Amino acid sequence: MDRQLADPAQDGVGGVLARHRTLVAVCLALLLQTIVFSLVYPNLWYGPHDISDITIYFAYAAKIASGLRPYKDFAIEYPPLAVPLFTVAGNGIDFASYQRWFSFEMFVFTLASAAAVVAAAAAIWRSGARPFAAAVSFALFTAAMGAIVENRFDIAVGFFFVALCIWLLAVKEYELAGLVLGLGFAVKLTPAVLLPVVLLLAGWNRRALWTLVLFGLAAILPFVPWLIVAPSGVEHSFLYHLDRPLQIESVLGTPLFVAHLLGRLWIDVGSSFGSQSIDADGAALMARLSGPLTLLALGLTYALVARRRALLRAAPRHLPLAVFATACAFMVFGKVLSPQYFIWLLPAAALLLLDDLLVGVLALLTVALTQVGFPGLYWDLVYLERPAILVLLVRDALLVATFVVALVRLWRLAPAAQGGESTG
Repeated sequence: MDRQLADPAQDGVGGVLARHRTLVAVCLALLLQTIVFSLVYPNLWYGPHDISDITIYFAYAAKIASGLRPYKDFAIEYPPLAVPLFTVAGNGIDFASYQRWFSFEMFVFTLASAAAVVAAAAAIWRSGARPFAAAVSFALFTAAMGAIVENRFDIAVGFFFVALCIWLLAVKEYELAGLVLGLGFAVKLTPAVLLPVVLLLAGWNRRALWTLVLFGLAAILPFVPWLIVAPSGVEHSFLYHLDRPLQIESVLGTPLFVAHLLGRLWIDVGSSFGSQSIDADGAALMARLSGPLTLLALGLTYALVARRRALLRAAPRHLPLAVFATACAFMVFGKVLSPQYFIWLLPAAALLLLDDLLVGVLALLTVALTQVGFPGLYWDLVYLERPAILVLLVRDALLVATFVVALVRLWRLAPAAQGGESTG
């Protein structure tokens, strides 16, 4: 077995102190997230539930409470493990109560993510104050992301997609990382893009095989009952995403908006699939290019991870960079780039801010501009107001720049550093 060797510093008095440090840092992280949710989100320049998806989740909960079955009796675009996230907040009768409980549910997931970020920092940096800095950094990112954290379920995705995965990779629990990503796939599909990173780090051995098996079991088993009862409904949950047009906030829409600002292209905004899309010459082509470009970006990122596999295993301080770059690769050329997708970046970005100031600051600015544009300027964007378009163009340019810098950082990781870990 290729598991991490025991660290002498974790035995005896050293081990007690390390665990105490982590516990105190986790408590700090929980306190800071409580402050963000109770003091920051209610006092922003927009309403905490402006343009919220909670109404959609409430409708699903109401249908299920009335005896209707998802996939069979009504269409739903989310995987099976997302459904309990919608129903646990209430039965879809009292919307005000449902909204409060759903926000509390996302608060709990944010606390869990904060604890996982601190645990990852403690595993990466075996001494020093980095776990405390991680608590502050993650709170800074959740505040910069804004109240969308509490009115979308993507923080639950981020918990599986990034926070838990980084921690498990840092302690070399590759099989459990595969299991977690499988569960994440059954919540919102996207965590699967991290699986190749986990397999590359595990190596081509029995551990990689078990990682793949556990991912497959966790990812597929939740679908099995519904595949038996309503196969067409499950098929719809996949095709729904493939059929979506070019969303107005996507990076691939940027050239069209630039041409529109220069007076070279007329743009209409359409509404479908629960969001707004670009209707203009070239929009369909950009949507078709999304798949190949995303595969190219992911392939390049995986190649760089493979190139520096030994270093990533020996020096886990670089793991947040690999995870962050992979998440960006999936997002940057997607034909759909909803603002809540940026929640997936928060755990890795918070850890990056402690070790790579340039990438961390770029990520923070990207997240903050996302909040500036949504929800406050969103309807201005829909009506093609110039200031809202300019904010979006800058945000998308920052996202691309952040992704490029992250790839360059992966490329330039020094092989000479492969002999040991950072201690902070």
